[in-house]
Amino acid sequence: MIIKDYNLKMKNNILIQNSNLEFHKGKINHILGKNGVGKSQFAIDLYINSFNYNIGDNVTLISSISNVPKDITSEDLIKVLKRKFDNNHLNYLMDLLNLNNINKNLLIGKLSDGQKQKLKLLSFFCEDKDIIILDEITNALDKTTVTEIQRFIMNYININKDKIIINITHNLSDLKNMTGCYFYLHNKIIEEYSSQENIIEDYINED
Repeated sequence: MIIKDYNLKMKNNILIQNSNLEFHKGKINHILGKNGVGKSQFAIDLYINSFNYNIGDNVTLISSISNVPKDITSEDLIKVLKRKFDNNHLNYLMDLLNLNNINKNLLIGKLSDGQKQKLKLLSFFCEDKDIIILDEITNALDKTTVTEIQRFIMNYININKDKIIINITHNLSDLKNMTGCYFYLHNKIIEEYSSQENIIEDYINED
């Protein structure tokens, strides 16, 4: 997926300018950046204006504002997903997310934040889109859940080599625990790095 001369402006504020991007199939493409530099706005722009970047409607965005209903049980949600999507794919995702032992009779709103996040991932990954944009999906979760979600994403992309995952984050453990390609959003430019060590060093040293 190649985007040439990418620019993003919000009102009169330039967030990103003159950036040439190439996101790689079969890889987790990490976009690292400090808070407030425009990472989430970039994710929303890719999703909303996908036809401008020749990716059509074959893209999904999973972010903090992407939610599943809280007033139904996980069993109810899974029944809906089974009616809408391929059941073999659904069962495969449930195995990867370790969701088979979840309390299916409890309202989703009463589940732990980690379980809610897993159900959200299940719902959106069921769409089986070729381009999956993840926006801060490991933020504010306990360490065990973060590790499980990182393992899920790694296992998923290792099996689905035709997919592109774009992971927008400021969580350095995402980069350390999920190998892939590395992009740094700073000084209004998205720059690709050749190594995990270099991007982390620049991120830590940035004022």
